[in-house]
Amino acid sequence: MSQKKNDQEKTEEPTARKLEKAREEGNVSISKEVSSVMLMSAAIAMLLFTGSFMYERLDAMFETFFMNAASPVDNEDQAISHLETALWFGLEMIIPLMLILLITALLVNMIQTRGVFSTKAIKPKANKISPMSGFKRIFSMKGFMELVKGFAKLFIVGVVIYFTVRNDVEHFLQFSVMPMGYTLSESGSYLLMFLTRILSALFLLSIADAAYQRFQHRKDLRMTKQEVKDEYKQMEGDPHIKSKRRKTALSLTRRKRLDHSVLQSDVVVTNPTHYAVALRYDPEYNEAPIVMAKGQRKKALRIRELANHYGIPIVENKPVAQALFASAEEDEFIPADLYRAVAEILAYVYKLKNKSYN
Repeated sequence: MSQKKNDQEKTEEPTARKLEKAREEGNVSISKEVSSVMLMSAAIAMLLFTGSFMYERLDAMFETFFMNAASPVDNEDQAISHLETALWFGLEMIIPLMLILLITALLVNMIQTRGVFSTKAIKPKANKISPMSGFKRIFSMKGFMELVKGFAKLFIVGVVIYFTVRNDVEHFLQFSVMPMGYTLSESGSYLLMFLTRILSALFLLSIADAAYQRFQHRKDLRMTKQEVKDEYKQMEGDPHIKSKRRKTALSLTRRKRLDHSVLQSDVVVTNPTHYAVALRYDPEYNEAPIVMAKGQRKKALRIRELANHYGIPIVENKPVAQALFASAEEDEFIPADLYRAVAEILAYVYKLKNKSYN
């Protein structure tokens, strides 16, 4: 009974396949707090850079309507014309801000989800519209954490306002008796300071929330030991995976050890370090020289090391080494157009061997 209970507990980390399946379904870790902070930051930055433009358009709109205030609206066409003018002024002020917010939202979500796009996440599900499921979500750990975050944000805003205002209370009280231009100018700078401090604090909160959401996401995807076993069995039974494993095993069994190939060679042609091709020629059994091994860069250096270790002659011939590497595969005869060049190299090697024997 205890063993069965342990098997049902989700104690195992999600497998790569489980994580990939969750991504395909749009189930990824995402923090709403990060998105909110970035959107607010983008909105404030946009207002700072385009504030004068928006003020000019707002001033122009009021000037236009005040100038035409004395003109009566006698018919439907005039009313529609006034409405179109107001809408056009409004769109001129709002569209740039909306575009920046849209681009920011897309970028933030793409970064958090790493470019995941799935329509499965927005498909209607019965458990999403079920009152009982909604009730459970409200009183779940996630609901509690959302409540904690809400209170944390209120607390942060309250603390920032308190410590910002407490030393300038008299200054704020003077706004009620100061000219409107001075009040707007000073209150604007204070408002910007408020927002900057609040966003800085909320940014730290969003980082903590992002870390918690990532942890909670992996926790939600945890699997029971039985689920891990079932997934492994399912993967083992997949014919595509079996075929891929058979091909890998076959290639490993066919792959000869590099040291054996070099040991059986008669000469190694080099370039001098970029390419190395080990050749073998036995007139009694082979109609042409055979490429025993070839490589470039690190593998070429390894072939040279093995040749030195086993006493295999090394001949530096840049054009022949490059041509052999490009046109001949391992365990195949060299191309006919290279017979003469390779024959000269082999003749030179045989001559060196005869001298050493004498």
